Amino acid sequence: MEPEILLIGVMTAGVTLYALMGGADFGAGVWEFNTALRAGEKERALIYRAIGPVWEANHVWLIFVLVALFSGFPPAFAGLSRALWVPLLLALLGIVFRGVGFAFRSYAADSVRLKTVWGAVFALASTAAPFFLGACVGAIASGRLGVSSDGAYSGDHLTGWINPVSIFCAFYGVGICAYLAAAYMTREARNEGEAALTEVWRRRALVTGLWMGLLSAAGLAIIATSAQELWEGFKDRAWPAVFTSFGAGTFSIIALWRRRFTGAALGAAVTVGAVVVGWGLAQYPALIPPEITLHGARAPREVLWTFLGVIGIGSLLLIPSLVLLLVLFKGKRPDDA
Repeated sequence: MEPEILLIGVMTAGVTLYALMGGADFGAGVWEFNTALRAGEKERALIYRAIGPVWEANHVWLIFVLVALFSGFPPAFAGLSRALWVPLLLALLGIVFRGVGFAFRSYAADSVRLKTVWGAVFALASTAAPFFLGACVGAIASGRLGVSSDGAYSGDHLTGWINPVSIFCAFYGVGICAYLAAAYMTREARNEGEAALTEVWRRRALVTGLWMGLLSAAGLAIIATSAQELWEGFKDRAWPAVFTSFGAGTFSIIALWRRRFTGAALGAAVTVGAVVVGWGLAQYPALIPPEITLHGARAPREVLWTFLGVIGIGSLLLIPSLVLLLVLFKGKRPDDA
């Protein structure tokens, strides 16, 4: 198999893991934003306990994907850096200030005013980060960025990334985070014996899951009218991922209705994972459509094979460490049924 195919597959896995793990953590802040910071201390404490042990570790997947893009496909990295620097900068500010709000609120226990301020920073930044990351995804998928095959950019740096697909994906990214967080938090609340909070998160997950199903159908309609090449890719190559996402989403809703919260969380994860993979399949072989392709933008094969070897060696250290972290803090408890 060609090294660029292997590398893009590994990068897709990284994007998927960031969506599933980092997205759920963003979603905790999105819910604070959606409820206008009206969550009680008990509910907020549960959120902070749920994301506290692992939230910073999730950004390793984003960093990995960016390094892989820079090393393996330099023209694509250059083009995205030129075309999307505004939404990428806003997403980065969201990630940074989300961490600031999360940390500083923990140290403001004696001041209601400071806790409110830093809680608001955490909620707003947690919503802004997936919003602008989603906008970047939509701008790429739309095929309207105006990036040439050598990574040059001829569009408007401030507004060239704004189009119907990018606007939809911005809101869709926030919705995905809210859906994942609600599905995961039902299980967290149940595991901690919080019956009232379990029902709160269950209702949120049900409503958000149904809403995201409708939004997904609307998204396909927007793609069909605004990004014809991507729509053809969905029809030709990505339709299995679309049906997988629909089936897993339906399973998650049914599991929530029947109070099978572990199954609901797994179903939600498969749903979102299928969305990410479906995007990649529909866009293949383009990296930044229509000009920059996977094979045209690749680094020399020697570089790609070396980088893949480094990934393999590094994964021997990284993956066991992350698994241990998740087992210690997120593993099945004796009373988990």
